[in-house]
Amino acid sequence: MNLIRAGRRDFPAPAGFLIDDDRRNEVAEYFADLTRPYNTAAGTELSGQSYGEMAKALIATVVPADEPVDLLVLAFSIHDMWPGRATATFLSHLCPGTPLSFALCDQGSAAPFTALRLIREHRPRRALLLAVEQAMLPYDSPAVLPKEHRGVALLCGNDDSAGSRIAGLAQHPDVAAPDVPALAAQALTELSAGHDDVRLVLGETLADAWPGAAEHTRAAAGQPMTGVWWQLADTLAESAGLVVIGDYDRDLRYLCLAAIQAR
Repeated sequence: MNLIRAGRRDFPAPAGFLIDDDRRNEVAEYFADLTRPYNTAAGTELSGQSYGEMAKALIATVVPADEPVDLLVLAFSIHDMWPGRATATFLSHLCPGTPLSFALCDQGSAAPFTALRLIREHRPRRALLLAVEQAMLPYDSPAVLPKEHRGVALLCGNDDSAGSRIAGLAQHPDVAAPDVPALAAQALTELSAGHDDVRLVLGETLADAWPGAAEHTRAAAGQPMTGVWWQLADTLAESAGLVVIGDYDRDLRYLCLAAIQAR
């Protein structure tokens, strides 16, 4: 499986549908009902984003009309501001090819890695991975929110003549922070075997938990879902060679690394 094309965007403004007063009131009422049983009052600020709107823009960036997609996987952690919509199904009708689509959540920063593993195992002719995060919840929550609304799109395909080869993937569940350095080093050794030119990109949490890591690029802070994937596009464009990206979710204890052979 190859990575054919990558796209990324930040979305500084709130979701467009929140401009409509009626829709905004519906969303506010929904969250008020949702939080009332927990003695948590919903806030009045509604400045978050819609993954439907974000993904629509990303699809237009990386999927031409003449390159239909067979599988679409949406990976996220923080829910968006349109909770009543089945977003993956909605996106299927926006994406060329009307692909089979589903969403992955509740895995923290591991979700895009899981999505990539599922795409590799499914082996569609073309697949689209969308990793998205929005930075606002209209109620008090212990969840650590990202700093910005951001999204990354990765168009994958099984044509070995195009793009960068997805060379390997390692996912380890239930990893305590003290065990991260040894396990991450072992995974890096296995993924980079036979390669002299290896560029390492680490998410901020993995970089902190692995102080003895080899020379690496550190992804932007405060973007747990998109950080390493955002950086990947730049790293692949720099030169040929193997790129290994990795992240660690301290709360859910997932350690994930992926290797992409740039060419």
